[in-house]
Amino acid sequence: MIFGNARPSKGSAGSESFSQGDRTRRTILAGAMKIAACEGLGAVTIGRLAKKLRMSKSGLIVHFGSKQALELATLETANRVFADAVIRRAQAKRAGIQRVWNFCDLWLQHIEQHIFAGPYFFTGTFLEHVDQRGPIAEAVTAIAQEWFNALRKAVEEAQEKGEISRKAGPRQITWELNGLLVGAQWAYLLKHSDCWREARPALLAQLRELATGEIPSSAFTSERNWKKYLQRKSSLA
Repeated sequence: MIFGNARPSKGSAGSESFSQGDRTRRTILAGAMKIAACEGLGAVTIGRLAKKLRMSKSGLIVHFGSKQALELATLETANRVFADAVIRRAQAKRAGIQRVWNFCDLWLQHIEQHIFAGPYFFTGTFLEHVDQRGPIAEAVTAIAQEWFNALRKAVEEAQEKGEISRKAGPRQITWELNGLLVGAQWAYLLKHSDCWREARPALLAQLRELATGEIPSSAFTSERNWKKYLQRKSSLA
């Protein structure tokens, strides 16, 4: 479950009370994530959220103590959503260039499938806060770094397996792949649908340049051919 697995215990008034409070907290965080995903974390205010959820400001703030605590909890919850949908699913795939591809493919899917209410959450929040100081900026930077490190590790593993060339370092390769992903998201936000559809072919072209001779270049000519190659490789493993 995205928001944890707390359940009420029968026969205990205290447990029932905690469960109700936990459900309210989840509702608040879901509303905060929806606003932040569409407009950025800065758009989340106590007054707006209370109005949206038909709660009093005091009733809302009692669950978090401050606007900053609410923002931090929203970031933490959104990060769990993203990690479950992208990072952990990609890490479950076979190490090597396939895992690198899955990191990128799942990143695009989280935009296409509207895992958040809008495609703006982490990109917008990062641009809002990355050059600032304080707990929010530190949390945003840590989330971005977690993603970057996970993708870089996948690249390093692919190089160790001899599936990605060592002509470039893993950090440089990761920045290049991440740049394509962010560019695709910008195209999505700007409604440049033709550019958005080119995201995966562009990633495959990049991987073709990075791949060692072990993988036939024909595998990278289309997403269909790439999936066929991965299926054949999996059946021979």
